[in-house]
Amino acid sequence: MIKRIILSGSMEAVCGISPMISALKLNPSKSTSPIYLLPRFPHKSKAKERDWRVPIEAPSQLWLIHVGNAFEINHTNGILEIQIIASACSYQWFNFKKLFGYDWQNHKLDPSVMNIKGGNELLPHIIQVSIKLDSEYNCQECNVKSMQNWKKSSDFPIINPSFSGKKNRYLYAATTLGSRKTLPSFPFDTVVKLDLVNDSVQTWSVGSRRFIGEPIFVPKGHDEDDGYLLVVEVSLYFTPSLL
Repeated sequence: MIKRIILSGSMEAVCGISPMISALKLNPSKSTSPIYLLPRFPHKSKAKERDWRVPIEAPSQLWLIHVGNAFEINHTNGILEIQIIASACSYQWFNFKKLFGYDWQNHKLDPSVMNIKGGNELLPHIIQVSIKLDSEYNCQECNVKSMQNWKKSSDFPIINPSFSGKKNRYLYAATTLGSRKTLPSFPFDTVVKLDLVNDSVQTWSVGSRRFIGEPIFVPKGHDEDDGYLLVVEVSLYFTPSLL
């Protein structure tokens, strides 16, 4: 939840003194997070539609980072359900001045600030958001839940782009197994594959002192899981990065 835009931070960002994101300020006193639905119904009547300027309040205080997919489900009782699969984190983890461990003021990289203590729910993790709307698009229910089959720190969720906007079965994300004694949660060193139907999990990890960036799915055939996962590997032993 963004409370307001800070004028001083905005001026510094425009002048290139600080990152643009430093112009934002959170409202930690509010226990919900707003979700805005922007309608794209060019051929539908607007007589009975809700006021789209009013957000839907999700019952969690989370900062949504990246969306993996979103799709609609039309139920037989007339309820329209919107499901969102994304990565989210706590306000404590999302550090404006040291985003992803980079201290822009000192020009130094310190990943330790991204390994806060207090449980995996504070770190980036995969969530599912369900929004149920009635025939006039009024919200009847909104809930947020974490992935029960994978609770480790994760980000950059992706799917086969051919299934974007449709109900998908497989989700891929950058993650960590949490086995490092130092920096257990960030940077990422593993790709996880989640089966949303049978709740199975598969992982692939790089070697010691190697880390990965954001994975990309390249489709090969017509099946959802038929394709290639591309990921950049950064090694502390070698200068060039590997693909």
